[in-house]
Amino acid sequence: MWPFTTTVRPFVALEDLSVEYDFIVVGGGNAGCVLARRLSEDPSKTVLLIERGDDDDSWFARTPLTTTYQFSDKKHSNIFSSVFENHIGRSVTCVTGLGLGGCTRINGCQYTCGVPAEFDAWSRDGRKGWSYAELKPFFQRSETWLGRDRREYHGHCGPLSVASYEGYYYKCFEAVEKACQLILPRIGDTHSPVDPSIGWYKMQFTIDSSGRRSSSYRAYLPMDILASRKDRLHVCTGALARKLCFSRNNDGSTCVNGVEIQGINSDDVSVTVQAKCEVILCCGALRTPQLLLLSGVGPKKHLQEMNVDVVLDSPGVGEHLQDHLIVPTGYNCPLFDSLWAMIIRPTVLVRELYNYLRYGSGWFLGTLVELEIFFLSSLIEKDGRVKSISREREDPFNAENIPDIAILPCSISEPSAEGADKWRGLFGFNPALLRVTSRGSLRLRSLDPKDAPLCKLNYLNTPEDRVAMRAGLRLSAEIARQMCNAGYPLKEISVPKSLEDADLDSFMQGRADSMYHYSSTCRMAPLDDPLPGVVNDDFRVHGTTNLRIVDASIFPAVPAAHPQALVYAVAEKCSDTIAKSHSLLG
Repeated sequence: MWPFTTTVRPFVALEDLSVEYDFIVVGGGNAGCVLARRLSEDPSKTVLLIERGDDDDSWFARTPLTTTYQFSDKKHSNIFSSVFENHIGRSVTCVTGLGLGGCTRINGCQYTCGVPAEFDAWSRDGRKGWSYAELKPFFQRSETWLGRDRREYHGHCGPLSVASYEGYYYKCFEAVEKACQLILPRIGDTHSPVDPSIGWYKMQFTIDSSGRRSSSYRAYLPMDILASRKDRLHVCTGALARKLCFSRNNDGSTCVNGVEIQGINSDDVSVTVQAKCEVILCCGALRTPQLLLLSGVGPKKHLQEMNVDVVLDSPGVGEHLQDHLIVPTGYNCPLFDSLWAMIIRPTVLVRELYNYLRYGSGWFLGTLVELEIFFLSSLIEKDGRVKSISREREDPFNAENIPDIAILPCSISEPSAEGADKWRGLFGFNPALLRVTSRGSLRLRSLDPKDAPLCKLNYLNTPEDRVAMRAGLRLSAEIARQMCNAGYPLKEISVPKSLEDADLDSFMQGRADSMYHYSSTCRMAPLDDPLPGVVNDDFRVHGTTNLRIVDASIFPAVPAAHPQALVYAVAEKCSDTIAKSHSLLG
């Protein structure tokens, strides 16, 4: 774990790019690194990966805690405000990843693959090839499970390291587990199709055996891969796509010929690189639709308003924006059960730094949420108590059992909250909305690709979302009550005044925030769907012959899970689709 070891990694400057490549991958985040690696496995094909951020792989960029967005220097975060959100009375902060690895270098490393019923529902809705059974091999292909027990539903040979830890690093989670055991089922592993879809779950993390963050960059594009493929895989950082270049085929379909690229720090220097086979967009649910709009693909009316030449009238581009909503609560707890101890006690900081440098363990692993609850709002009483749970309600293949709420206990909460005792520990119960029914939209702010888009999240726009979030707050209060009844010393800091609807609504309006899980702005669905789609079941943009999208923007709806595991699987699935389409070697 020597922290200051660095290596020189091979990258290609903008001015040194080749004139053309077989495949151009735009966006080096969660999916982009996967596609770059997989498509370059064929030695006869050339691949270009474009990323607007940097290629930093220093010790500080690998340490999970110090790279998590909330605790980082924000160097690898692109931060901007949404438009005014009417239903919570303010704008919210939007955050996306910046640099190779994208959001996987700043997220909380939580790894959950979702409920089988959700993917089977996609299949029933007509998404051919997207059932749980068809998608599961791609989850496994991406992963190497590091747990002591060899679990058959995990992968064992993939690039991505996934771990779970014996016991808990924070003692507050021992108390949470004991409380959950009294009232909730246990989910042994969210990867298992025989475990319940609802209950409490011991978190898994994308952290390698040395305790380093296993981002898509470090997992899929390590030094040996980049060095051995330097003649056919070019990675250009500090560059962004200005727009896509199109032409018409004889049959009237649209073909993307190449990508116009500029340096992130210069408006003057730009090059146009041609694509012989395909262009794949992996910029994420906020930047991918922005690039399409800048390129003339999107709702005709908006493009005309922005004086953009219309290439394809695609009404779904930028529509149906969804995100998981979270409402943090706060408690005081014993000081040494909380990450706050490391912040105010230098001796704890020294201890934990030693544990991490020497053993790759401890609080610098960033396991702030060591346990999570997935549940159904319909099973929560008005007073927060949990209704009787039948065996039928635990079936993960029943679409009625897809969890609509989650609770994320956290080993720290907001220290500046009114009434917080800063000499005690800080602990949070954070209910989140999973099956969101509210939908927002994304539009261009300007024609400058460096400008952030205009994002309207439309949080809590529907009665269903408010009902579900009330249930989440009630369940949080019930688990806290169970902990106190068992003798664990929690003191309320930031909680609703009561469990009545009005007080819960007031609290959620003041505290609601983003989980940064944006999705569905380029949905996978037919063009004539009631919620118009942008891509088909093979990731191809409707009306084009060689343009695909591979990121969270294609999800039919925001999934009831942390999205990174699904994005890895989706990227693996797309690489397989492209390989078969072009008879690639690998």
